[in-house]
Amino acid sequence: MKVVDTNIFIQYLFDGDRADEAERLLASHPDIAVTVGIIDEVEFVIIRRLAKERLGIRKLTRLKEHIKKKGLDFAIDMLERYTRMVHEFNIAVLRDYAEPKELIETMRKYRLTPSDAIIALTCKHNDIATIITLDEDFKRVPWLKVAP
Repeated sequence: MKVVDTNIFIQYLFDGDRADEAERLLASHPDIAVTVGIIDEVEFVIIRRLAKERLGIRKLTRLKEHIKKKGLDFAIDMLERYTRMVHEFNIAVLRDYAEPKELIETMRKYRLTPSDAIIALTCKHNDIATIITLDEDFKRVPWLKVAP
């Protein structure tokens, strides 16, 4: 099993400059997974990007106000597309592993953000050796092989 990082989905969903590569990576790896944190990151990026593109909303406080008053209709199409994508590619969903002491040590030792450290530790504790990502930061984690 391999974990697919957030940036692969964002490239694919938003037709980024590496969208074709992202699609090829998703299609060529049959046994893939995401963490709950990755799902959260992808959905947050979708909401933030579409709020900016479709509504001109840049500030998080303004976005929260908009969601409170009007909901997420402006992003529902892309959120549903992502959900369908997870099902179509038969992607397993793993619970995040985040024991606080080990998390801080991993962030410090490998110079990772909290979300990347959680992903790395989730892989470690699920015996997953490969992450499919366009993020060079995971190359500093000795128990992970970075694909492509």
